[in-house]
Amino acid sequence: MKILKRILKEGTIVLKIETLDDLWHLYNTVGPTDLVVSRTMRRVRVGDEDGRKQDSVRKPMVLKLKVDDVAFHTFSNRVRIKGKILEGPGDLVSIGSYHTINIEPGDTLTIIKEHWPNYILDRLQEATKAQLNPVSLIVTIEDGDAELFLAADFGIKEAVHIRASISRKRADQKTYDSTMRDFFVDVTLAVKSQLEQAEIGLILIAGPGFVKDHFREHLSKAGIKDLPPVVVESTNSIGVPGAKEILFRGVIGQAASTLKVETETKLIESLIEHISKDDGLGAYGDAEVRKAVEFGAVEDLLITDKKLREGTEQVRKQMDNLIRNTEKTRGAFHIVSTEHPTGEQLHRLGGLAAILRFRIDQ
Repeated sequence: MKILKRILKEGTIVLKIETLDDLWHLYNTVGPTDLVVSRTMRRVRVGDEDGRKQDSVRKPMVLKLKVDDVAFHTFSNRVRIKGKILEGPGDLVSIGSYHTINIEPGDTLTIIKEHWPNYILDRLQEATKAQLNPVSLIVTIEDGDAELFLAADFGIKEAVHIRASISRKRADQKTYDSTMRDFFVDVTLAVKSQLEQAEIGLILIAGPGFVKDHFREHLSKAGIKDLPPVVVESTNSIGVPGAKEILFRGVIGQAASTLKVETETKLIESLIEHISKDDGLGAYGDAEVRKAVEFGAVEDLLITDKKLREGTEQVRKQMDNLIRNTEKTRGAFHIVSTEHPTGEQLHRLGGLAAILRFRIDQ
């Protein structure tokens, strides 16, 4: 995603959508009552109104809508923004009628909000960074041969290739183990170097045999500070073919989505456990959570994407204040997807909850 223009005093941000991930960010950015300006196609009637020769044709035009509804259509890779037409070519459209703009990768649009919450501005900023930084490090590995690749929206880029001579003498397990351990140390140093050079959110270890599993165990015991999540995946080969196999199968996206769901699930399960124990460390509902934030007691603030997306402008401002005040007291906030069961469970609790550091008198 690219931010082409940002004039917050006018409430205006112009975005260029470049990837499918950008569509998800856009879906969670545009809400009811926002204004959107974009080029679109609209079916209009042309020809002699008094005669019978009238045709219905699709014409390109730029329209300004007041947003009524936003939908993310994963099957067609587009975001559909429906709203009332405020501005457009007067000879082709009726002001006040409704239209749906389809946004796809490659499209540009202007979004105008009365108020831009910090959490949305942060989301857009992270989306632009995602275009610049690799999202994962692929380590393809087998006996004595390892290649590291940076994987991002542009594809894959080879970072380093490590080869080592592994002893394969029969009945000499000690020598084999020693040379393999030295090999793992070299690969681990290469991984640490990449982590220091780039913001990597996922490490994916791949290969055809069991070496990948043994290296995963070695890496987990290496004491690397802030080690990203590590996923192990089987491939038919290593090197460029193995890395391309990972990309072709969509493993990175699946792994990242799974890790996010797992994190959210653990948080919701912890919240439910606190609520069921009645130990005072689980709060839900607007009033309880607001008071917990005021006391600086919130460790994790949990808000569903539906509550942010479907709430009124006043509700979204309130959520923005809660998020900012939580961050001021070094709490974390999580926007929980309702695409999985635990997210729906949170939404049934009102879409807003918190795990607390300490009990407060409600």
